[in-house]
Amino acid sequence: MKKIISLLLVCAACLMMVGCGNEKKETEAESKTAETNTAETSTEEEAIGPNGLKKIEVGEALQIDAKYGSYKLTVTGVERTDWWERKHHNNKKSVVLLSYEVENINFSSILSEGVKVEYDLFKILDSKKGVLSPFLWYFDDVAEPGTVKPGEKASGSIPYVLERDSDYFDVIFTRVTGDVAEVRVEM
Repeated sequence: MKKIISLLLVCAACLMMVGCGNEKKETEAESKTAETNTAETSTEEEAIGPNGLKKIEVGEALQIDAKYGSYKLTVTGVERTDWWERKHHNNKKSVVLLSYEVENINFSSILSEGVKVEYDLFKILDSKKGVLSPFLWYFDDVAEPGTVKPGEKASGSIPYVLERDSDYFDVIFTRVTGDVAEVRVEM
């Protein structure tokens, strides 16, 4: 009886060792595959900006591929205005205009005939990482296109309140799924 129990224990130990050996080989194979995939993506990797997002340049188009089609957004610049002083009669703050271009490749949905660019497509950070708020009092010199239909291009601008001086602005492209890319605009 003791011999049978001893034999069963030895067999169980052998099976456990074989099982652990296979697991180790699978783990090594998986980690080699992960290393290969990482090496392949790092050679194809795009530039990463200061906030960890895809970095693009001023004037470079970012293509957005969405469920209902594609469109391109391009930040063309940021300029300071006197709008805060005109509205509030003081110069404690100022307003900057984010200028952009949009090209609708083929985006259309049941809710919209095309692309409507609004301030929530962008998040603007000053050089101290403060987030700028939209300036909700519009003046006549704001270029705001309507809905850009498939095959059309348009340009426009969106005003934001600047609380303090800034050497540059990080303009972050946002979507429902999160932030996707950024462009640094020097002042």
